Amino acid sequence: MLSTYRIEVRRSPLLTAFPLMIAVDLAVLFGRSRYWIGVWPEASVAAQIVTLFLGPLLAGVSAWQAGRASQAGMPEFLLAAARPGWRVEAARLAATLTLGFLAYGIGCLTAAAVSLGEAGPGFLWPSYLLLGASTLVVFASVGHLAGRWWPSPGFTPVVCAMGCFISMLSLPFKFNVLAGPPDVHLRLLPLAVRLAVALALAVLAVTAPPLTRKAERRAPRRNLPARTRGIALLAAIGAVAALTAAPYAGELREERPASAVEPLCARADGKSPRVCVWPEHRKYLPELTGMAQRLGGTGEPWVEVPDEFREFGLLRTSWGDRGFDITEGHVRTAAFAMADRVFTTSVGWCRPPRSEQRAWQAIDNLHMWLEYRATGEDPAVADEGLHLTGVATAQREAGQAARMRPEEQRRWVAGERARIREDDWCETDVRR
Repeated sequence: MLSTYRIEVRRSPLLTAFPLMIAVDLAVLFGRSRYWIGVWPEASVAAQIVTLFLGPLLAGVSAWQAGRASQAGMPEFLLAAARPGWRVEAARLAATLTLGFLAYGIGCLTAAAVSLGEAGPGFLWPSYLLLGASTLVVFASVGHLAGRWWPSPGFTPVVCAMGCFISMLSLPFKFNVLAGPPDVHLRLLPLAVRLAVALALAVLAVTAPPLTRKAERRAPRRNLPARTRGIALLAAIGAVAALTAAPYAGELREERPASAVEPLCARADGKSPRVCVWPEHRKYLPELTGMAQRLGGTGEPWVEVPDEFREFGLLRTSWGDRGFDITEGHVRTAAFAMADRVFTTSVGWCRPPRSEQRAWQAIDNLHMWLEYRATGEDPAVADEGLHLTGVATAQREAGQAARMRPEEQRRWVAGERARIREDDWCETDVRR
C-alpha cells in the first residue's frame, strides 16, 4: 500500500499544480483582509477560510484520480487483484489529501509567522484548523467517490468541484466561519459532528462498490468481501446520520466565558480610565487607551467618564453587555460604545417625546461629537471604510463642530445640550 501511495503522489496533477495551490492559498489569506494579523483567533479563521477555495480544486483532482484507470481504458484490475481494492483507493485519496493538507499547512504556518510579532503569547486555535481540515476531507472524499462512480476526464471533475462548492455554501449548517472574535469559540459537539461527516465520507469513498460495469467485460467479476461491504454500509449510514444530526447539534460557536482568561488592562496615564481587552486583542490596547484618555479630556465640565471600559464579553450582566466591540479590525466601532457609555454616565438615558425631533437630533449630534473626540482624527479619516446609516446629519454637524476652535466647540456643545430637557427626559444611568 505504501508503494502505491508513493506512485499516486508522484502521478498526482496536484504535484504539478502545487505552486498554484500555494498562490491561491496566500492570495485568499492576504487578499480578503489583513486585520487578522496579530490576533490568534482571527488568524486561525483566516487560515481556515482558505479551505473553501482549495477544496474545489481537491474535489476535481480527486475525481480525476479516482476515475483515471477507466479513463485510460485499462482493465479494472481492482476487481480481480489479490490485494483488497479499498487499499488502492485509500492510497489514491491519501495522496490527494497529503498535497492538499501540505498546501493548507503552509498557509497556516504563514498566518502564524506574520502574527507572531503582534499577537503575543499563544498560537493558532486548533479548533478552527480542524474545522478547515474537515472541509478539505469532505471535498476530496466526495470528489473521489464521484470519480469512481462516473469516471470522466473533464465533466465529472468540473461538475464535482463546482457542485461541492455551491453545496457547501448552501447547506443549512456551515463547515466554516468567517470571523473569529475572541469573545466566542467553537463548540465541541458541532465540531465533532463535522469531523464525523468528513471521516464517514472518506471511508465510504474508498470502500463503496463501483457502479461502472465496463471492466466486467474484460475481467471476471469478483464481489467485494462481506467485511468491506459492511464497512461501506456503516460509513454510508454514519455519513447520513452525521449530516442529519448537524443542524441539531447547534451553532458552531458559543460565547467564551470571561473566566477563561485574565483580561489585559492598561491606562494611558494615572488619571485616565482603565481599558480592558481580551488578551488576543492586545495590539489594539494602545489605541483604545488613547481613546479613553481623549474622552476624559474633552474640557467639558458636564462630561463624566467611567472608571473602566471593558471589551464586549468581559463583563456580561443581567442587564446585558455594555462593552465595546472591535469589528473587523475597526476600533471606530469601539468609539461608538465608549461615546455611548460616556453620554449615559454624564447625562443619563434620554427619551424625548417623538415630536421633539430636534432634541433627538441633538442627542445624535453629541454622541457623534464624542466619537470624533475619542478617535482624535479628522472626522473624514475616522469614518473611512465605514458605512453608517441614518446618521448623515449627525456626521455632518458633529464633523463641522470637531473642526472648530475650542471656544466655538464649547458654544456648539452648549447649544446642543440646551435642546435636551435633561430633568424631564433623561434618567440617571443606574448601571454606571
